[in-house]
Amino acid sequence: MKKMNNKGFSLVELIVVIAIMAVLIGVLAPQFLRYVEKSRLQKDNQAIAEIASAAKAAMANEAIYNQVGGGTVIPHSSKTYSFTTSSTPTFQGELANTCGQTVTLTSKKYTTAPAVNVTVNATTNTVEVSCPAYFEDVAAPASTKVF
Repeated sequence: MKKMNNKGFSLVELIVVIAIMAVLIGVLAPQFLRYVEKSRLQKDNQAIAEIASAAKAAMANEAIYNQVGGGTVIPHSSKTYSFTTSSTPTFQGELANTCGQTVTLTSKKYTTAPAVNVTVNATTNTVEVSCPAYFEDVAAPASTKVF
């Protein structure tokens, strides 16, 4: 009499396991993508706050405060803010020393919305961040946040 070899899995068992995995992936993938986007948005809000904080710190220097004048928009190019360093204590150089050479926004809200403008107002000694996108750390949708 021949002995049956029961090693391995049957085709039906493999198909059932693959179906269960497909359902789990279908349910968990959107949650994971939302989690990733939320973390990118928080990182972008933190980067904008860091730029604003660095601008306020730079304005504490009297030479830079006088250079900024009535209002200065921090330049950007496709959601990347680049700051150049120089031997003299210029506004851009101070930002580069504080924030680093570049700050890039990566979340969908900021990369698909019109540009985020960071304006330094020496008259009121404030830094205004304006963008049609929603700031997550503000209670209601707003287009301008003052630091």
